[in-house]
Amino acid sequence: MVEVNVWCQNRNMSSLVEDIVLWFTKTHNIKDIGVSVFLKDRYKDIDCWGLCGKTSNTNYHISVCTDQSLRDFVATLMHELVHVQQWVNEDWTGTGEREAQSKQYLLADKFWKSKKRDL
Repeated sequence: MVEVNVWCQNRNMSSLVEDIVLWFTKTHNIKDIGVSVFLKDRYKDIDCWGLCGKTSNTNYHISVCTDQSLRDFVATLMHELVHVQQWVNEDWTGTGEREAQSKQYLLADKFWKSKKRDL
C-alpha cells in the first residue's frame, strides 16, 4: 500500500497530486511506501521548482512549487517521483538528474492520456 499525504489549501490540487502519486507508484510497481507532498506557492519558497528527500527507508517527502503551468507542475512532480523510484530501487547514476529530466514530460503526458481514457 502507498500512503500519500498532500499539504496544501486547495482541495482540487490535493486530489490531483494524490492521483499522480498513486498512478506513478502503480505503473512502476512501487509498494509499501509513504509519500508526503508539500505544495509551495512561490519559486522563492524553495529556490527551485521541486525537491525530494528520503526521510526513512520507506518514507519520502516532495516539495513542488505551484507557480508554474499545470503541465510543468505535473512534470516537476513526476521528476521528483523518479527520484523516489531511484531510492526505492537503489538504482541511479550520479545524482539521478539526467534520468529524472529525461522522463518528466514523458510521464506527465502518459498520466494525462491515462486520465482521458478514464473519462
